[in-house]
Amino acid sequence: MKDRFGYIASTALFSLLAILFLGVFVTSLGKNAVDMCVRIGWDWRHTGNYVGLVAGFASYMLFLIILTILKIRHNLDWFMKFTHELTHTLVALLFFRKIREFVVRGKECYVNYETPKRFTIGYVPITLSPYCIPIYTFMLFPFRFVGDSHYMIIFDALIAFTYAFHVHAFIKQTRLTQDDLQNSGKERAVAFILFVHLAVLSLILAIPKGGVLKAIGRVFCEYPKQIIFDFSGWIHEIIKYFQF
Repeated sequence: MKDRFGYIASTALFSLLAILFLGVFVTSLGKNAVDMCVRIGWDWRHTGNYVGLVAGFASYMLFLIILTILKIRHNLDWFMKFTHELTHTLVALLFFRKIREFVVRGKECYVNYETPKRFTIGYVPITLSPYCIPIYTFMLFPFRFVGDSHYMIIFDALIAFTYAFHVHAFIKQTRLTQDDLQNSGKERAVAFILFVHLAVLSLILAIPKGGVLKAIGRVFCEYPKQIIFDFSGWIHEIIKYFQF
């Protein structure tokens, strides 16, 4: 009974966060990407441009074409499996798990870890992290803390390239029938993955306009507060309307 309540509560929480961050994503898209493209167009020399992100996504498409022509695309498939298990491992370490085994060999891919008896939380993030956390993109964020250098376009391109790789891996690897999603509960898994994807994409869209620190402040504080405030205002107006 306790586990069932926990599942329902966590699914409801992740679902609400997913709905909230859908609004955050739309806000981030409009106030950052659309705003800057309207104001400065495609001038790559102007601070805050989105040329780097577009170039990064386009470069990944070209990268796939080259791999296909050279007939070595299977190497990318192996690297996706390696990244999947590496993401499990890194997130498990964040939750103080002790890694016992890391295997990426053909179809045999898994990570074994030991869960401390006094620290059992973290199962859902560890299990679902490969489906929604772009670890290589996050590794680039420290290089993008500032937002006033012309060289930042290079890091924007790398951020988009690595995120495109993550999305590609997500499309190839994610199925509702997979053990990771089944063991986490399909409803909870979908809500969690959607929430994290929307949060990460909102953050990436906000980075060119001011850098990582300002993007974090806007995506995780300013935009959610604005959406909640606007929503409460709408509810108040609806209540007032039906009172008269």
